[in-house]
Amino acid sequence: MSKEKPTISRGIARVVFSKFAKKYLRQYGWFKLKKSIRYAYDTSPFYHKLFKKYHVKPSDIKSFKDMNKIPFTNPEDLQDDPKSFFSVSENKFVKVFTTAGTTGKPKKVYFTKKDLNRLVSSAETGMQLMYNITHRDIIRISFDEGYGMEVWGNRYCLDRAFGRIGAMTISMGKLAVEDELKILREYKPTILTDTSSRINYLTNEMKKIYNLETLGINKILIGAEPTPNAMRKNIENTWNADAFIGYGLTEIGLLSGGECEKKQGMHLSEMDFLTEVVDPKTGEQVEDGEIGELIFTTYDREGMPLIRYRSHDLGKIIPEMCSCGLPLKRIEIKGRTDDMIPIGSGDNLYSRNFDDVLFGISEVADYQIIFDRKDGKDHLTVVVETELIKETIRKKIFDAVINIPRIKNGVFVSKTIEKPKVELVKQNTLNRKSIKAKRIVDNRNLYD
Repeated sequence: MSKEKPTISRGIARVVFSKFAKKYLRQYGWFKLKKSIRYAYDTSPFYHKLFKKYHVKPSDIKSFKDMNKIPFTNPEDLQDDPKSFFSVSENKFVKVFTTAGTTGKPKKVYFTKKDLNRLVSSAETGMQLMYNITHRDIIRISFDEGYGMEVWGNRYCLDRAFGRIGAMTISMGKLAVEDELKILREYKPTILTDTSSRINYLTNEMKKIYNLETLGINKILIGAEPTPNAMRKNIENTWNADAFIGYGLTEIGLLSGGECEKKQGMHLSEMDFLTEVVDPKTGEQVEDGEIGELIFTTYDREGMPLIRYRSHDLGKIIPEMCSCGLPLKRIEIKGRTDDMIPIGSGDNLYSRNFDDVLFGISEVADYQIIFDRKDGKDHLTVVVETELIKETIRKKIFDAVINIPRIKNGVFVSKTIEKPKVELVKQNTLNRKSIKAKRIVDNRNLYD
């Protein structure tokens, strides 16, 4: 399904942008890159120390290829000491967002007023250029702002970007199915936006009680997690609307890229950051079209610049220019380099999250978690080896797993995860070789 076609005004904007970009985009990126590296070196304690440690100076970077002289910045660096990245005094920051993932300590990213304005302005331009959103649109934003102490910035940025366009927004977080349907019928939005699994969950539940095609939704903007083709097709067919997948990292700027009407890869916001693709093992840059880890360097980040930040996302840059006319690079996401497990509604887990709770139970000898997806929901089966196969042990394990914050949120708030099943088996039942290499078995085909 692809009902979306560029309007005349958007077509003119694309032609103008295309001509500008073909001639100047690479030069612009190079100018911004050099400026950003020099700025980080001069003002950020973290980068000044890092460059000195590896005997690198900003003047050593004479081409894009020279970027491999600069060491990578790892997510753990942000966890350990985010304030060491500060390039301005702390009182200049007006907002802090945290990542949606769970890795122990959250990754905190701080923004100045200038940074936020640039972020929102970029989102505003992208929404107009890619999706022709105008003041006539009504947009239902059901992204939560955060869970507990963590603040996720998607809703904040989208709400303000759409407001600048003049579109009406309905932003009130996640609602029960009946309440959500009531909101859609009353306000008649033209556009929905949320995580892929949340939209899919609402689709499956609401279609049981209402014909969703009659609601007048024409675009659905989804992202924050992998979106299998089968999930997209289900959403599009049920609503009779186009679903567009977006990409972003809190660390880089949340709304970093998105699909055009061709739906053949996600265009990157090249005016805001540099994207490299490297071999995750060697760190060497790979050619366009080859799969590697996506590495990002921010442009014009006043408060907290990031240089060569490892996303741990596996993907590739599509070599060919998109037939939509936009010259911006496109990426395809193919997986992860680490043990992150996307789950529920835009959340992430790691195998160590299960280690922490399960190996804290004395009766647990070993375990295996099996992930499946049925009827738009994630299903977890927790297989535990134990000497005591008793209902009290099974309940203790169930209580420990369901109280992992991301699982608890998915089960009781976003309703995108079924309650986990716990199976107790005798010791030495599980395959030792596979368990040693991998305690997580994911059957969901998230990147198909």
